[in-house]
Amino acid sequence: MNLRHKTLLLTTLPLLGLMAILFGSFSVILQRSYGRLEQQDAQRNLQRVDEVLAGDLAQLQSLTEDWAAWNDTYTFVQDRDPSYVESNLSKYAFESLQLNLVAVVNREGTIVYGTSYDFENRAFSSLPTDLAPQLAPDSPLMQFQHLAAHHQGLMTVDGKLMLVVVEPILRSDATGPARGVLLMGRYVSPDVVESLALRTRLDLRLYPIKEDALTESELPETLQPIAATLSQATDLANFPTLVRTQSADILAGYALWPNVYGQPQALLEVKLPRDIYYQGQVSRHYLGWSLLGSCLVFTGGMLLLLDRVILRRLLGLSQQVQHIGRSNDLTQRTSVKGTDELSHLSHQINDMLGELQISREKLIAEQQKAEQLLLNILPAAIAGELMQTKASVPQHFDEVTILFADIVGFTSLSNRLSPIRLVDLLNRIFSAFDSLAEQLGLEKIKTIGDAYMVAAGLPTPKEDHAEAIAEMALAMQQVMASFQAELGEPIEIRIGINTGVVVAGVIGTKKFIYDLWGDAVNVASRMESSSEPGHIQVTATTYERLKDNYRLEKRGYISVKGRGDMETYWLQGHRPEALFCPLRAMGNSVGPGL
Repeated sequence: MNLRHKTLLLTTLPLLGLMAILFGSFSVILQRSYGRLEQQDAQRNLQRVDEVLAGDLAQLQSLTEDWAAWNDTYTFVQDRDPSYVESNLSKYAFESLQLNLVAVVNREGTIVYGTSYDFENRAFSSLPTDLAPQLAPDSPLMQFQHLAAHHQGLMTVDGKLMLVVVEPILRSDATGPARGVLLMGRYVSPDVVESLALRTRLDLRLYPIKEDALTESELPETLQPIAATLSQATDLANFPTLVRTQSADILAGYALWPNVYGQPQALLEVKLPRDIYYQGQVSRHYLGWSLLGSCLVFTGGMLLLLDRVILRRLLGLSQQVQHIGRSNDLTQRTSVKGTDELSHLSHQINDMLGELQISREKLIAEQQKAEQLLLNILPAAIAGELMQTKASVPQHFDEVTILFADIVGFTSLSNRLSPIRLVDLLNRIFSAFDSLAEQLGLEKIKTIGDAYMVAAGLPTPKEDHAEAIAEMALAMQQVMASFQAELGEPIEIRIGINTGVVVAGVIGTKKFIYDLWGDAVNVASRMESSSEPGHIQVTATTYERLKDNYRLEKRGYISVKGRGDMETYWLQGHRPEALFCPLRAMGNSVGPGL
């Protein structure tokens, strides 16, 4: 006899009195529970729309911030060079950035540049007349608590809703004083509202509200009381919402969006089918019928029989599966004796466990390959962060030493060697450099042609970063001497070193690369390009950190592009009287890897 027949045998006798009590109490509980679920679901859907619009606004704010903290924009406010507009504010720029309005205003409230762009007609036009008064010097949009502050939100421009971001115009390093403000705007057009609906998969509408005139706005009469109720919220920035039942089939949710001044600006209406309410009614009906059936079949004797025939075996199978799940050991198997559905289920579970075991082994192997590949590309700390959070936040480092190296004579050598031999030689040289960097605990940044870049003190801070780079530079000279002896060709290396502040991180979402930014990086590059073959040129900043343990010769002042005259030194080797340094011993032990 199979499990179904056994179950049918146990469903025979009724308990009608119990049915009435259970149905009444459970009906009230279900109705209240589904009512709360319906309200919560409507609130979540309204919040989803707000989050999507907030994401659009955040993207516009990031774009405006990038343009506002830019030396070109900072200069344009003063000199009003037409080439800035021609290079950066073409039709293609407006369309690719999805901008409808850009305004550059100086501190006196004069609009240095302002234009509107119509995507449909692909044509520029002048700024809306109702925007200029809002950009006056005493306007709230022109006031910022600090240089990092900005204004963002909705605004009515030319009778249309617009997402607006206003940022102070600063230098590229985000320093002031601010020369004015940059305003960028994007209309909340019907296409944008339709996009919101598609992204949230909701039936929604957006109604503009005139400032301080709810009754004179474009709201239908039925929505004006709702807008008035929502506008009474103490803090409109907290996205006040209201849910109302329109009919037995439709539930409407409303939310009030404020403008940049904190006044009511738009009313969001989302219409939701009352699926949860309908499901509650269905569940109530099912409850009645199920209770009726249950009361007809359950008696004391049958419960005992059901426990002996089915429940104990089912409980045993459940406990076995739970044990396997808790132990995470997919090599274990369930065991249920018999020939009915429970035993058949046990065999199916065992088959599934076997498939899962094979799949997990394959998954672990692939994960290890992927992790190893990522570790070969990025620092371990950065790779771990990317694998956990899918993103890496750029970091600021106060003390980092950077080395740039360039192989001198490599170009002339390329005229005498085949491309394959040339690449093989470069691979051997850089592989030796990589081995040095790994032994000294340095971070290789990148190679460009026959140039090599390495840094110390990141992503994990390192107190002896300057000494580690000095050991790297001296060891690189030894490596090049070994290769020169092997080749019998004149091949040397030119090295430049600088110590300073950098920002490091991974940008983009494809083809990750860990890179550095900052003035210290540029100066290190200049040290290499202005160095001499076979020499190591360091800045005065690096000199101060190395002078006690290394021999350095003053080169004097040299002209550095973008920095003027800078005092530099030649790093020549270790001081004989310097104390023993583990880095020095490690540097002397490493070889070129020939």
